Amino acid sequence: MAQREETDRLIRVLQNGNVHERRSASDALAAMGGEATEPLIRALLREQNNDARWYLSRALAQIGEPAVDDLIAVLIAEDDRETRRYVAAALGAIGEPAIDPLTGLLADDDPELRGYASLAIGRIGEPAIPKLMELIETTEGVVNRCAVMTLHKMGEIGPGALAEYLNK
Repeated sequence: MAQREETDRLIRVLQNGNVHERRSASDALAAMGGEATEPLIRALLREQNNDARWYLSRALAQIGEPAVDDLIAVLIAEDDRETRRYVAAALGAIGEPAIDPLTGLLADDDPELRGYASLAIGRIGEPAIPKLMELIETTEGVVNRCAVMTLHKMGEIGPGALAEYLNK
């Protein structure tokens, strides 16, 4: 019970504290690991203040791999664009552990979801390039186009190569 109370207290600090308090609370929540993921996500889903959303997302990103599956689930299920944007940013900041789940979303029927996945993959940067290249070589249709566009946005495919690809 004490752990839950401390988690809730730290989340309130993330939502209402000054910059130094928020950073310290984010670090403390990250140190709790996966146990803090669910309460942080619940708070993120309810939060309307973008500063607080940023700090909640920062804490989730600091938790890292243990938060990936829950963040992917929120990215898929949530309708609020701002929440999705912060979740995508957290996944991008987590990096390599999020690559496979994010590239899997490039096949989703929801174009907006594909866009958020692409945004997060772009934020991951260089570690995602081999997976994107694999998708270009092994897939067709929307997944293939999303991989090409993501690499283009990352600066890995120049305008000439992109135009050539699109004219195929």
